[in-house]
Amino acid sequence: MSERYRLPLVAAVALVAVVVVVAAIVGLGSLGSTTTSPDSTRSPSEAPTTPTATPTPTDPRLTPEGATKAFFDAFAKALKTNDPSLVEPYVTSKDSSAYLTVSGWTGGAQGVNRASVVTVERLDNMTTSISGDAATVDFDYTEGGYDINPSTGAALQPPTLLAPVHVTATLKLVNGLWLMDSYVGRQ
Repeated sequence: MSERYRLPLVAAVALVAVVVVVAAIVGLGSLGSTTTSPDSTRSPSEAPTTPTATPTPTDPRLTPEGATKAFFDAFAKALKTNDPSLVEPYVTSKDSSAYLTVSGWTGGAQGVNRASVVTVERLDNMTTSISGDAATVDFDYTEGGYDINPSTGAALQPPTLLAPVHVTATLKLVNGLWLMDSYVGRQ
């Protein structure tokens, strides 16, 4: 295996392992009605760049689907800067599995002097189940991009498109906003 693919592969395997363990602890989702969101075709780039503490009529965190898209959009930005704090407005806490995953990923990349530019991010076939203050969002996630030197911004590899992964995200309603608590991905 080429050296340049080893870190992304190890990181992806570690991410899947962490998410599987968290999913086993949290459970495999909640019971409730399943609906498909009419805004599931909205692109992650429509998330606000500076989320506010109180919801606005266009705040993506007003729906589980919007909050999921906003979290992954912020995750992509965090990968480029190795700054996990960019996902804080979208997670239940810094102790949540979702935040710890981003923090671990960015810390590992920073440790080997790398960052990542996400050029493709698709959340397809999104469905939502809500039960009280908890929601489960299922979707197919496709991501592509390349690693860079964080100091210079120079590409360290050509762009790569990863195989789609089915993701189950668990969100909680906190002060009227849906926030990511954990997610698990599987092939």
